[in-house]
Amino acid sequence: MPVQKHNTPSPSSTANIGYHTDTIAALATPPGRGGIAVIRISGKQALPIVSKLCSADVSTQPRHVFLTDLISLEDDQQLLDKALVTYFKAPASFTGEDVVEISTHGGHVTPRRIIRALIALGARPADPGEFSLRAFLNGKMDLAEAEALNQMVSSLSRRAQGIATNNLTGQLSAQINGVKGRLLNLLTILEHELDFSEEEISTTSHREIESILTLCLDQLHRLKETAPYGRLIRDGIRTILAGPPNSGKSSLFNALVGHERAIVTDLPGTTRDSLEAWIDIDGFPVCLIDSAGLQDSSDHIEQIGIERSRQQISDADIILLLDPEDPFSVELGDVANKKGILHVKSKVDQPTKKADKEFICTSVRREDGLDELLEKLKEALNDYVPTGDSAIITSDRQLASLNDALDSLERIPNMLSEGQSMDIITGEIRLAINQLAEIIGETTSEDIIEKIFSEFCLGK
Repeated sequence: MPVQKHNTPSPSSTANIGYHTDTIAALATPPGRGGIAVIRISGKQALPIVSKLCSADVSTQPRHVFLTDLISLEDDQQLLDKALVTYFKAPASFTGEDVVEISTHGGHVTPRRIIRALIALGARPADPGEFSLRAFLNGKMDLAEAEALNQMVSSLSRRAQGIATNNLTGQLSAQINGVKGRLLNLLTILEHELDFSEEEISTTSHREIESILTLCLDQLHRLKETAPYGRLIRDGIRTILAGPPNSGKSSLFNALVGHERAIVTDLPGTTRDSLEAWIDIDGFPVCLIDSAGLQDSSDHIEQIGIERSRQQISDADIILLLDPEDPFSVELGDVANKKGILHVKSKVDQPTKKADKEFICTSVRREDGLDELLEKLKEALNDYVPTGDSAIITSDRQLASLNDALDSLERIPNMLSEGQSMDIITGEIRLAINQLAEIIGETTSEDIIEKIFSEFCLGK
């Protein structure tokens, strides 16, 4: 990713964050058996420390890859590995500091020995997310982009990765900064006018203020509308197979998952607890749930499973409702009118079952109707996709700050009509600006910043 320069976060918000000048090192690739492993070192002593292990002079050309022996200074000058070493000179690096990346052979032993040698020479093990935290504090990325970076690493699907990529390249930040800039211009004008009397300067009319606020509110409301989609893509779209016992839920579950995950028998009530499996449908991360059959039962264990099924149905985003005589005869609580209900008739290969145009008719045994079911699922999933701008709100933190900014701005029209003083009105505008600044990390508290980066993996 190209190195981008951002405004450095406000010193008041980051001065006491655990950012030290010591040099840190960590494995940047997953541990275990693999072709290569990448070790990342960042800090003022990164190059001197790594140079002590290298048989070649790796300092002569930043961003040039050197093939070099890595020699242990502790174990009788033993060869640790033959590796590729790249030096990134500050500030043109991921963290904004001097960074060295070592590409070694994979496995457990070799990378561990190299990291142990680096620590012996003065580096310390990096904390989770510490490289990204340093990049944020050095103005290489803002907080929304940092969250997108973490979401990219943990993406469960193509769509999740696409959203993270868009936000990582600054699309969300650009929208936030656009609204914030407009409000800052308005605030500057209004505060300037407060310093003069009406005889000395023409004042901005209420209509002009409301016009600017309308533009800002429209853009922020459109952004807020993306939050449900961002949550679903981040957490996965919960899709439950529901219906009476022996209606073919488990067979259909296995068919959609692609292997025998659930136990299938001819006996009703085989599934007594919920089973979950993750699948990718058209780029959506879908958590598919096989549930206990809904019926009246005197069996205590089965009752527990049925109660869990009803709770899972209540929490689901999409329901595949199998074989009720009346599509809404099964007790679904307050979700009977959910938009994400697909009515499925299964086992249509059996003599007692007949195809019905009101249902998606399936036969797992003959593989009938499965393609149609997947197409209907895709249509239901695409109902959640927002239209318009590609920036997406992806975290509860971003949504909370956005809501607070909207609350402040939406109070202003009434305050204008009620004749409130301009001092109070500019105070609301300033509050909204500060809430938008929190989204990109300009005024975010230390605790929140540290919590966000603590959720990153090691080496990132």
